[in-house]
Amino acid sequence: MKRFFALLVVILGFASAGAAQQKDTLRVLAIGNSFSQDAVEQYLYELFDAAGIPVIIGNMYIGGCTLERHFNNSVTGKKDYAYRKITGGVKTNTAEMPLAAGLADEPWDCVSFQQASGVSGEYETYEPYLLALQAYVRRRVPATAAFMWHQTWAYASDATHREFSRYGSDQMKMYQAIVDASRRALHNHGFPVFIPSGTAIQNARASSLGDTLTRDGYHLETTYGRFTAACTWFEAITGLNVTENPYRPDSVPEETAAICRRAAHNACRKPFKVTK
Repeated sequence: MKRFFALLVVILGFASAGAAQQKDTLRVLAIGNSFSQDAVEQYLYELFDAAGIPVIIGNMYIGGCTLERHFNNSVTGKKDYAYRKITGGVKTNTAEMPLAAGLADEPWDCVSFQQASGVSGEYETYEPYLLALQAYVRRRVPATAAFMWHQTWAYASDATHREFSRYGSDQMKMYQAIVDASRRALHNHGFPVFIPSGTAIQNARASSLGDTLTRDGYHLETTYGRFTAACTWFEAITGLNVTENPYRPDSVPEETAAICRRAAHNACRKPFKVTK
């Protein structure tokens, strides 16, 4: 993460971490699904804004999309995506977009990849699609663009999602499988940025919030659940301590927001271990 923030210093002309003397706007694109929707479409812009960092956020969205499907779309050019874009705090949604069009829309500084939640703990589902998808994206973004791996979260203990049975319907078993698969993805693909949302959510579950971070057993609760993920993205990308960021959603009390920020910060410090 420190290595990537050094890259941001070059790209944006920061005089120092958190300085307001930026030359340009940071451009962040997620290639994802509803889990990237939960993480980047609500509160991430506001965290950057509070830190004085201009940002454009894009999300190439298909619900439940796997790496295999993303790869197949890159080959066929299928207009399968909803392209959600946040500029100046305003979100737009363009339907029926091919992946190539989203990649070409901005000179992206960083692009994230992730697996669909149900198979996120099964590394054998990542390949060969992740490698091929990275190659496709690399040909279509600036050479300086940093690739990021987004670690998704385990389901709630009482989740009824049909794929929870892959992990014996055991939250910690699913979380550990996701951790192990993420380690392999980082080792095999050399991602300079790792976004440990799964560990951040597990950290928050170990707090007084308990196992309340999802709204349906797998998608994040829309206030403090999503805020926890957004805090994780902010710190993972910038290297700035999110516990020092003053922003919180109006719907989240400060005491709860402090838990969310701390859960995210601890995840970025120790991305493969739950911190109570």
